[in-house]
Amino acid sequence: MLWLARTAVACLVTSNIASAEPFQEVTIGLPVSSITEAEAWYTNLLGADVDELRPVPGIVEFKVSPNVWLQIFEANDQQPSAPVVRFLVEDIETTQRQRSEIGIETGKIIQVPNVVTFSEFVDPGGNALGLYDLP
Repeated sequence: MLWLARTAVACLVTSNIASAEPFQEVTIGLPVSSITEAEAWYTNLLGADVDELRPVPGIVEFKVSPNVWLQIFEANDQQPSAPVVRFLVEDIETTQRQRSEIGIETGKIIQVPNVVTFSEFVDPGGNALGLYDLP
């Protein structure tokens, strides 16, 4: 059932229904218990070349694509997020191997033939993340 929801979202994104662009950028915020540890972990996950901003103490933002920022913020009563943040990659197997070499396990690869290949994992704070590639 989950793959059906993902397929529906992919269809909307490529259809005229979702062609309006009401926003210039999107920032996704994730709570973390230690900004220092989380910043190091996400820098490893995203790569050292990713653009970073530190607008105020306790917040770090990573530019993960042209108009999308991933923001981590320190929270005293940090609870894992309910949504899943997924990153589109060119080759999921290569990306997983590269992350594994630096100690980040990104879950089992699941393939929905002719639709999507994905994996799901969590960051050290329990926030749900995923990688995916498209045929």
